[in-house]
Amino acid sequence: MDMFTLEGIKPLKSPFVYPYVVIKSKNNREKDITCHIDNKTVKSYHYEKIGHYWRTIYSHVGDTSREYVYEYVMPDKIVGLNYWVNAKSKASYLKEVSVFRKWEEENFLMGKGLTIKPDVSLPDRLRAQALGSVVQKIQIKNGVLRLERTIYNEKGKENHRNVTCYRIGSRSYFAWQYLYTDKEEIKCE
Repeated sequence: MDMFTLEGIKPLKSPFVYPYVVIKSKNNREKDITCHIDNKTVKSYHYEKIGHYWRTIYSHVGDTSREYVYEYVMPDKIVGLNYWVNAKSKASYLKEVSVFRKWEEENFLMGKGLTIKPDVSLPDRLRAQALGSVVQKIQIKNGVLRLERTIYNEKGKENHRNVTCYRIGSRSYFAWQYLYTDKEEIKCE
């Protein structure tokens, strides 16, 4: 599936082989996307068209609390806002912002979190307030995925850089990241 358009790349033919994705369009403004990882693991997402982007909201249990993710999908980028919910006060705090472009992903941490409402424009407005960021450059060549991660501090100074490589064959980056659990790390050439 193409995550920037929320469209399938090729239709499924029965019998289905795990992992696979099913996309159901209810109308031009809603889509349900179901990822079948294996015969026990299924993840479902409901997307709504809002203006020029698609939005989904989903939750999961984090280390110490429930977390909510607001994801905004546009043709040129995917924005993710990760909120942590305080179990006692029920207040939600923006903890992490991610921006994914075709061959690069940037994540920045908001420290103790901000009590700010989710909005697709937050990455541009909050970048300067981040306590640091991680930029990951993505390259696929000859069935090998190369990830170059660079960690920056709050002043934008590089703290650390590393490169890891994985054998992914003909899989896309999205398929490798979201659908497959066998992540075979190999030595980078």
